[in-house]
Amino acid sequence: DILVGTMSKALGSEGGFVCASRQIASLLHNKARSFIFSTSLPCSCAAAAEAALSVLAREPERAAAARDNARFLAAELSARGVRALAPAAAIVPVVVGDETAAMEASRRLLDAGFWIPAVRYPTVARGQARLRASVMSSHSRETLSAAASAIAAALG
Repeated sequence: DILVGTMSKALGSEGGFVCASRQIASLLHNKARSFIFSTSLPCSCAAAAEAALSVLAREPERAAAARDNARFLAAELSARGVRALAPAAAIVPVVVGDETAAMEASRRLLDAGFWIPAVRYPTVARGQARLRASVMSSHSRETLSAAASAIAAALG
C-alpha cells in the first residue's frame, strides 16, 4: 500500500509525503521524476508540519470543529441557492464551471474581504472551475454566514 498526503492546508506548511514499504520508497526515490527533479523542503516546513501534528494529537476537537464549520458553510450556501459539493474535510468546493466567471467571483469576494481562491484547469477538469473555501475551526458561525452571503452575491 502507498499513502500520499499533503502538508499544506490543514498542517499550515507545504510539500507532501509518501508512506510505503522500504522497497516502494526506494523505487520512488530512484524513479519518480517528480521527486528526482524537486528541491527538498526547508527544515522549517518539516518543523511546522511536525508542530501542527502535535497540536492535532493533543487537541483533536480542532479538526472536528473545522469539519463542523465546513458542513455549516455548505448548508448556508445551499440555503442561499448556491450548490456546494459536500465537504469531505475543511474545504468547501463551489463549482462555478466557467474559468473566467470563477476568477471574477474570487476577485469580488476578495474585494468584499473574503479570500476564497478560484481553482481552474489544469487543477480541475475544463469547465469545472470552482471556488475553494477553506474553513478553520476558529471561524465563527457569523463569519461563515457572511461568507455564504458574499459567495451568493459574487456568483449572482
